[in-house]
Amino acid sequence: MHGKPTPRSLFSSTEFRAAWLAELVSFFGDQLARVALAILVFDRTDSAALTGLTYALTYVPSVVGALTLSHLADRRPRRSVLMTVDICRAIAAGAMVIPGIPLGVLCLLVSVMSFLGGPYRAAHLALLREILSAEQYPIGMSVRQITMQAAQIFGFAFGGVVSSVFTPRACLAFDATTFVASFGLYWCFVKSRPAAGTPEGTGSVAAGLTVLWAEPRRRAIFLSTALGFFYITPEAVAAPYASALGLGSVWVGVLLASTGVGAVAGLWAFHRFVPAHRYADHLPLLCFTTGLPLVAVAIQGGGIYLAMVSFAVSNALWCIQVVVSVSTLVELLPDDRRAQGMGVASAMNLTAQGVGTGGAGLLAQWQSPVFALSFMGAASAVAGLWPGLLWLRSTRKVAALPAPDSA
Repeated sequence: MHGKPTPRSLFSSTEFRAAWLAELVSFFGDQLARVALAILVFDRTDSAALTGLTYALTYVPSVVGALTLSHLADRRPRRSVLMTVDICRAIAAGAMVIPGIPLGVLCLLVSVMSFLGGPYRAAHLALLREILSAEQYPIGMSVRQITMQAAQIFGFAFGGVVSSVFTPRACLAFDATTFVASFGLYWCFVKSRPAAGTPEGTGSVAAGLTVLWAEPRRRAIFLSTALGFFYITPEAVAAPYASALGLGSVWVGVLLASTGVGAVAGLWAFHRFVPAHRYADHLPLLCFTTGLPLVAVAIQGGGIYLAMVSFAVSNALWCIQVVVSVSTLVELLPDDRRAQGMGVASAMNLTAQGVGTGGAGLLAQWQSPVFALSFMGAASAVAGLWPGLLWLRSTRKVAALPAPDSA
């Protein structure tokens, strides 16, 4: 390929268009389903606790699935893994539409869908590296992150509209059709490739951790995924923060929407001004600075508008860090362990976010939402020093190694 890769050049590839669209439509459907499930469970139980538990089931099992099944996308053709997961999730989502389905069965089906989402993401990230060259992959990750942010914003909003105008089950039925559409896109437009061929004995969680921990640069990126513990704070305390300012629920949505807008703008600017081959150079700075904008909410008199800006900037830096980490890690992992390594790193990130949500909520309850935001923002900079300095040290060692003898 000649010249600098651009999003337009990526979309000239039929395979990339199909794989990108397959993930996008199923992800959009998932956002609608999350809104529908929350409404459906609350209408049937009138319990905020059960509603929150059901919503958590759309995330938590994904961690277990990523840890335990991601290696299958190295042992089996990745396209086949993705298509199998799509069919299984379509069946599960379709079953949730059945009228009068018991709440326990509904929760089980939600857990199955979430569980399968873990290996799906790992397989998809690894498949994209087969479709795209090393030079194109970072741009592909930027495009993916931007569209996922936009899909999340519109998915939540559209889910509320569909659930009110029609029924929550209409959202679940739509979610099931998105998985069928995703299956069809992979089937029709993505080539079948042989499995990467992971040897036996590498399917355990310990083996996945080892492949990330054994090499210092991989270890630095793996450690950086744990910083999601701090970065998730705006989402965790947006509601109590708005309430503390005496503002209504509409402002909670505005605060959360500002994070998505910031991410889209920040990712576009990063792609526009930073060459793809220089992405990894910015990892240490991103680890140190991503949470720092949250400290600004402690400024007296800042109010809701300053919070919107700090939320937007912090989330923009976080999304850039994700793009940098994913596009760098995928090159550092051997192809026959790529999906497993990506799956374990994803599981770490999701776990950190889940625990961080609880931690930020406790801090907000113990002190105040402003304290939780500013403390977690400052603490993220301190915690980010470890992966940042480890990355700098390890890359300098690699650069100092003698070049191989061309003779």
